Amino acid sequence: MESDISDHPGDAAEVKRNARLFILNGGLSESGYRFASSETVIPAFIQTLTGSSVMVGLSRALMRVGWAWPQVFISHFIEERPRKLPFLVGVQLIRGAFTVGIGIVLWSAAGVDATSLFVVFLAMYAVTTSMMGATNVPRMDVVGKTVPSRQRARVFAMTRLVGGGLAIGTGGVISYVLSEKSGFGFPGSYGVLFMIGGAVTGASALIFALIREPIEENRRKREPFRAYLMSGLRLLKDDANYRRLFALRYTWAAAEVGRSFYVPYAISNLGIAAVFVGLFVSVSQASSLLSNALWAWVAPRRGSRSLLVYGAYLLALSVSIPILTPYLPVEYVRPLTLIGIESAIRIDVLFFTLTFVFDAFASSSNYTGRTALVLDIAPPDRRPTYTSFMNTFGVLQGAFPILAGLAATVIGYRGVFLISLCCVPFSVILVHRFKEIESSGSGE
Repeated sequence: MESDISDHPGDAAEVKRNARLFILNGGLSESGYRFASSETVIPAFIQTLTGSSVMVGLSRALMRVGWAWPQVFISHFIEERPRKLPFLVGVQLIRGAFTVGIGIVLWSAAGVDATSLFVVFLAMYAVTTSMMGATNVPRMDVVGKTVPSRQRARVFAMTRLVGGGLAIGTGGVISYVLSEKSGFGFPGSYGVLFMIGGAVTGASALIFALIREPIEENRRKREPFRAYLMSGLRLLKDDANYRRLFALRYTWAAAEVGRSFYVPYAISNLGIAAVFVGLFVSVSQASSLLSNALWAWVAPRRGSRSLLVYGAYLLALSVSIPILTPYLPVEYVRPLTLIGIESAIRIDVLFFTLTFVFDAFASSSNYTGRTALVLDIAPPDRRPTYTSFMNTFGVLQGAFPILAGLAATVIGYRGVFLISLCCVPFSVILVHRFKEIESSGSGE
């Protein structure tokens, strides 16, 4: 008989305790990741080390592939196990230690030729990204067992909210470590960041170890891997909601391929000064925090699916703003006069800034809603399978930004934005076609 702690009112305190630990773990994990972020820190390190944009792109692809490929194998390995927490904590501790190891290598690498250092770094980085993917499947299963379905989206949103708040402080530390004031030099400064990131990752694993994982009886026996692979693929045929969620992953990714080109478009096509890039980053970060606070409030009241519905329309707005901006007059306004700030800013710059507001809200709703929904639709004994197949077979969307970049050279940025906008209706149709899912637990 399935054990569901959310069915027992006496366990409400236990549910709350586990949820808080998960939020703290997720916030620390996000903070640890920021110290060696594949979007900022690692591209800067590789660009400085090699001077090659191709190598920067390779590291970005490696992150995506490394995170995705192990998940089907891990789910096949752990799905029948009644407890997944020991595996998760063990692998995350090893990943933290290995990340510290990368830091030590970089700290000691002064005088090593760039090619040798790059090869060693890339090999070690590939291991850490694979371990990150290996922990995702058991992590999602533990959340599914310990957090009632009606509360999962809220917990995921709160995790990102805490992680975003910690990231503000993380950014200050990164800026100092990479500055000349720190005196660490290159590549030692990046070594320090990896060591800090690894230590924080290890600490987050110890937090997760405090979660009390309930035991669920699983009558499924491990199948040969080929049979398991075929059973996972059959889910797309047999489960309409899972099939739609899988399709939504691709239509959504296609609709947001233009986001990588917003800043280049603003500078090269709209004549917006590079100084405003800082404004865009700040607005994006603030909007991410606000959006996760909003989704944490909305999710328990409207459900996980509602976040995807709202997000799909916000996605349409985020893509539309860059297309409409050229039609605005280049005039100056003083929007902060009422609070004594007389600085003037162009109307088109203010309008274009809305792109980053809507994009942050749409992105957070997509992550929170989709992550919670895959747990809602998965039978308790098949959570690892549902999670791993969704992620492993979503790896092909990593090619979308590359294709968009090629398209931009032919049809320009606006052409890419128009293609993105044309993909949005498919996402809207899919989110409205999800069948109602019965929520369980005290979170209703």
